[in-house]
Amino acid sequence: MAVAMCGLSTAAVAADEPTIGVVVPTLDSQFWNRDITFLQTGASQLGVHLVVLNADNKPDQMTQAAQDLVARKVDGIISVGYWSTAPATIRFAKRANIPVIITDTYTTFAPQSGEHTNYIAFVGPSDFDSGYHMGKALLAAVKPDPQGKKVIGVVNGTAGTSVAIDRRKGFQKAVDEDGNVTIVGEVDGNFVRDQSQTAFESLYQGHPDIAGVWCGNDPTAMGVLAALKSKGKVPGKDVIVVGMDLNPENVEEVKNGEQIFDIGGHWVQGGIALEIMYNYLHGFKIPADQANIKLKLLPMTKADVPRYVRDFPGGQPNYDFKVHSKVYNKDAPLSPAFEVHYSQ
Repeated sequence: MAVAMCGLSTAAVAADEPTIGVVVPTLDSQFWNRDITFLQTGASQLGVHLVVLNADNKPDQMTQAAQDLVARKVDGIISVGYWSTAPATIRFAKRANIPVIITDTYTTFAPQSGEHTNYIAFVGPSDFDSGYHMGKALLAAVKPDPQGKKVIGVVNGTAGTSVAIDRRKGFQKAVDEDGNVTIVGEVDGNFVRDQSQTAFESLYQGHPDIAGVWCGNDPTAMGVLAALKSKGKVPGKDVIVVGMDLNPENVEEVKNGEQIFDIGGHWVQGGIALEIMYNYLHGFKIPADQANIKLKLLPMTKADVPRYVRDFPGGQPNYDFKVHSKVYNKDAPLSPAFEVHYSQ
């Protein structure tokens, strides 16, 4: 298992300098690297020893990572619940009285509910809301065919994950509201570029009348853009493409008009989870009714690119972890949800 480390410790330390373990699906991803960068910024400011384990996109390694962190006797665990691994992570950690925060992927049960007393919070994007806004932008830009229908193809993310399911449900709401949409096919791209490109090439070959593509995330969008260009099409003109994540290369594609819409900023979720965990380990427990945090995300069109570059240099927000921590600021809220937004 590949491991990225910042101040690695194999044993838990005192609560004023805790060791917190983090599990991510893959570090072969711009999004998850941004998530970890923000986490590392928070760990540096707060004096946290961070242990980051990379599952290399393998479900069994997600579960093994949780067991490894329990064996290391970390003070807290922050894990992405891909492939329904959250329940096992919470269960393993509970045996050792280790608190857990799940990020990005929703669980079927609420934090601090039932027997899941060590599951202290969830932090992730509002995937339904994001999928809806992606859909609205796509359908507003796609021109109807001679029959008055907007012909759409869909490249979904990793099948069975709440992330993929909820984004797709949000898109469906936009489709239902429009009333003039024909979805000619859907394929799974597993949230990665190469698989998305291959899957969409097959879909497009059978449906060359596709005028717009709803993509589950930004790597998916990059795969679709590559597929369209290989067919001699001009994205943004011949076929409209939208995505989600605000990855650097996709911001460039929005800037040049090939991807007409993006939405993201949820790479702050790991840092927000770190803030909550740090507070908890210092005696400030987040109330159950505030523990399910769904972040509103940052929409981007071509006109928004200059202010995004200004407000998020290097793709990171200006966030002072101590100012937002109850440990250092008695007036800080116990639920330090950070809404990404433009300054103007």
